Amino acid sequence: MYARPLALAATAALLGSCAPHIPQYAAPAADLPARRSPALQPCALVHLEVDEDLSNGARGWFRGPWRQAYSSFVLRQGDRVVLIDAGLGETTPADVDAAPWWFRLAVGNAARPAVGLAKLLKQAGIRPEQVTHVLLTHRHWDHTGGLRELPNARIVMARADAEATDAQSSPFADGAMRGHFQGLQARIDRMDFDGPPLFGFAASRDVFGDGSVIAVPTPGHTPGATSYLVQADAGKPWFFIGDAAWVKEGFEEPVPKGRLASAVADFDADQTADTLGHLHALHALGVAHLVTAHDARTWVQLPRCVSGAATP
Repeated sequence: MYARPLALAATAALLGSCAPHIPQYAAPAADLPARRSPALQPCALVHLEVDEDLSNGARGWFRGPWRQAYSSFVLRQGDRVVLIDAGLGETTPADVDAAPWWFRLAVGNAARPAVGLAKLLKQAGIRPEQVTHVLLTHRHWDHTGGLRELPNARIVMARADAEATDAQSSPFADGAMRGHFQGLQARIDRMDFDGPPLFGFAASRDVFGDGSVIAVPTPGHTPGATSYLVQADAGKPWFFIGDAAWVKEGFEEPVPKGRLASAVADFDADQTADTLGHLHALHALGVAHLVTAHDARTWVQLPRCVSGAATP
């Protein structure tokens, strides 16, 4: 996520050429794999919320304010404690200071007050060493900042993003911070999508082999960007899409991110547009709750993680 003076919304609207075409798809109905495990109990960890301009998250003129969240999510299932993304860590101020000047300009001081992952977990009654898995939606800095605070977790990420991380030679490149993965290579599980298509997405992966979490490729924001379909207690499953869209308008209308935001943050604009087309079709089908990492309006029905219980 690159936020702040992406609050140059008027400038952003003038930059670049026409938005890439977002294909119109119709998502086919699908029978979800039977869940062969205890029900998952998702809740949200919120590292930080800041005021932003909605025109950065969804292309358009003068859309008004947006309360931008930096978040990660907890899935509890028996003894298994799973995170979707590792959000921001205790090193966030140092990460910002060590980044290139243009990154500091884009992020400014906005991320510095973020509550680190380990602290949020402890507030939720979870010891960092209890976390068994982290499912990364993509490799950007604000989704990986707490990885080194989790001493026992396996890190699941799409092979394309893992290979980009392996090849990264500079401390900061393509939105990723090499230091976040330092010393963790032996715990990274490089995921291939070897399962059948799902809801129009090209392939899938049953992450734990029990039908509880199904990964699908949603590339564009990064080469290996991934979304996770989570079958919870009852009702619609949750579909955690990371930064495939920053705000709900992205998959509802659908519309890409603001021009400057998209130019800086999205690896491949055409792939991002194609993914948005599939997400819009899934939204229209109405069979899952689509959850972005940065727009709390997409997870108002998810409780916040607190000690002893999850409360709204």
